[in-house]
Amino acid sequence: MSTWADLTRQSLDELREAKPTYLPTNFWGPGVEALLKDMETQGLERFKSWRTAGIWFNPTYGNSYTNAVIEKLLPIAQANNANATHNYLGAALNGSFEARRDFDVASMAWDQQRWPFDLINHGESRIGSPWQAYPLSGIPEVTVGRAYVNYLLCLAALSRHVDAPPRSFLEIGGGFGVLGEIVMSRDEDARYVDLDIPPLLTVASYYLTELFGPDRVATYDDTLSKPGPITVEKSAVLPNFRIEDLEGEFEVFVNSFSFQEMEPDVVDHYVDQVSSKGLRYVVSLNSRQGKPKAAEAGQWGALDPVKSADIVEMFGRRGFTQVGEYDQPLVRSGGQVVVLKRD
Repeated sequence: MSTWADLTRQSLDELREAKPTYLPTNFWGPGVEALLKDMETQGLERFKSWRTAGIWFNPTYGNSYTNAVIEKLLPIAQANNANATHNYLGAALNGSFEARRDFDVASMAWDQQRWPFDLINHGESRIGSPWQAYPLSGIPEVTVGRAYVNYLLCLAALSRHVDAPPRSFLEIGGGFGVLGEIVMSRDEDARYVDLDIPPLLTVASYYLTELFGPDRVATYDDTLSKPGPITVEKSAVLPNFRIEDLEGEFEVFVNSFSFQEMEPDVVDHYVDQVSSKGLRYVVSLNSRQGKPKAAEAGQWGALDPVKSADIVEMFGRRGFTQVGEYDQPLVRSGGQVVVLKRD
């Protein structure tokens, strides 16, 4: 693959010829076009700060209070409260308090006996120009964003049920590949494969190869894109429609806020596919209630919302038992973390 643009074009062309199951669902249709536009106009170097990023793959803390807005509000706050400070007002409005709360909960929930894991000395890379980067570990240069912390919460839940530190991870809909960043930065032998639709296929490929290089991360190049079985010796980012060709086994499957954006038959198909990959554990962070139902096809929302309980039931039919369910205080949103283990 000569350029990232070539990867995007090829994967889009192949997606159009793929089975209907692999096409963007009703919820995701508008997202693909919007992301492609931002990729073209703003470039991969700034993907974390695209206008579409916060909507589709890089969630943020706070309520869109920029530093400029906070500066304008400070004199108003001080006029009403002489004790108002810039640092406190900024942290309250820019999401810092929320980020600190989630990071602390993940740290407290993590079972370091079962899975020793360095939460202090590693953080999220500044590659992609994030507009939120919180120094939560006490080391100024080690910062994280919300997507990063969301995965820490998922893995903290998993840590309470593993028999030994897991080394191989499979994911569908991995956004910009931050789960791969988390596990690969701490374990040079960790194996991570992300399956996603373009153009996020390109975004994650760019991010992980910038972080770890092509020797550790294979992309959908002229070798892997050939028809037939795909063998990944280390880590890789592949198109979702090649999941049936992916060979090998994985210890852990993770899905974070992705299955809830698909229709039930699509989710059931993916569950069937990943269950055949030798999984030991499944971690799902998805909505308890499901995404809002679309009024009709083509409008925003899911045609038939998938709930967290539906995902549990689908894996249950493939021999997995729920061993953990985490709502508040681990997750303070509409999401629910569920950990399942193969019987």
